[in-house]
Amino acid sequence: MRSAQRFLNEPSLTYFNYSPLFCLRNKGLYAILAPWKQKNTFGLIRRHMKEFTRFIAQEQNGIANALENVTKKLPSSVREIASYAFLSGGKRLRPVLTLLWYNLLETEQKITHPELSVYDASVVLEMFHVASLLHDDVLDNAELRRGKTASHVKFGVRPCLLAGDALLAMGNKQMAEFQNTALMNIISDALLKTANGEIEEINLTGKIPDNAEEYLAVIEGKTAWIIRSACEVGAVMAGAAPKDVAAARDFGLNLGMAFQIVDDALDFSPEEIIGKPSGGDLRERKCTPPVHMYLQSLTESERADFIQKFQNISNPVFAGRNIPKTEGKTFSEQELQTIAQKIIDAGYPQKTRELAQTYLDEAEKHLQGFSGTYKTMLAEAITYIKERKK
Repeated sequence: MRSAQRFLNEPSLTYFNYSPLFCLRNKGLYAILAPWKQKNTFGLIRRHMKEFTRFIAQEQNGIANALENVTKKLPSSVREIASYAFLSGGKRLRPVLTLLWYNLLETEQKITHPELSVYDASVVLEMFHVASLLHDDVLDNAELRRGKTASHVKFGVRPCLLAGDALLAMGNKQMAEFQNTALMNIISDALLKTANGEIEEINLTGKIPDNAEEYLAVIEGKTAWIIRSACEVGAVMAGAAPKDVAAARDFGLNLGMAFQIVDDALDFSPEEIIGKPSGGDLRERKCTPPVHMYLQSLTESERADFIQKFQNISNPVFAGRNIPKTEGKTFSEQELQTIAQKIIDAGYPQKTRELAQTYLDEAEKHLQGFSGTYKTMLAEAITYIKERKK
């Protein structure tokens, strides 16, 4: 992955002309695992991504069966919450990436198990992802997740936090059954990095970051590392050579960085598309690229007023926490809606997508030296990230 400094110096993005931070950077379990088929979650019915689309459709049964098997192993008190979280949709991008890299790099030295398959390994990172969403929705006090009532609203905060913990534990247990140190190191690092990314995001809440490293560290931890790990697990399961494992790992990290940057852009999409109110990051006092771009467009006095109100936005999840908050006025709901619309009208979400392109270009470089259909599918995954609408 490019260093933050290199990211800042990217000439194609210097025209943005703002601060260093963003100058560039059993309904059948089948139903649980394949909501994309019912809702077209991927939105991939396009000719230029036909191989990727075909692979997703082809692999859904295997992914669904693996997730069904591991869900059955969960304590009964966790099963309902976990099933609800899985049924809330999602792109299943992580297991798909694991399977793509496995198929691309499969060798005679591949890791085998008498009862488990690569599908069982692929869903471990999906379990971690769902666990992070259960925790994240509590931290953000989110009422909706993918257009449905958030799990903690439906089942309660404490049960959902503990259900997330149970998913993490079960994921670790399942991967340990392969008895491979490299695999365990991958998922242990993923958990540590994700937790650290979430903490760093909390520490930045209500602040205006003044360098790229802060923002990049957050998105690397909270999003990119699990995607990196999904790709790396596929390569290790395939018995790939170290240089090929490194290619999978670096591809995944850059793809994950781009995924989150695009997600920050999508936050300012209409509610009927993203399943939650537009401008949620603004309400949660997160200074993402679109918010920062808007801030830089203001006059000095307007900027000072914005920062004061931004720090004072009320969010119950932060009550009693050591998060900076000054006394004084804050935004009305109408003001928040107006700002969100101004951000959209100014084209800042699209410019944020252009920032993501830097990482997508870097991801593509790590496919060099490979050939065949699976390489094509991974290249199409890059196109999906670039063009995703939800």
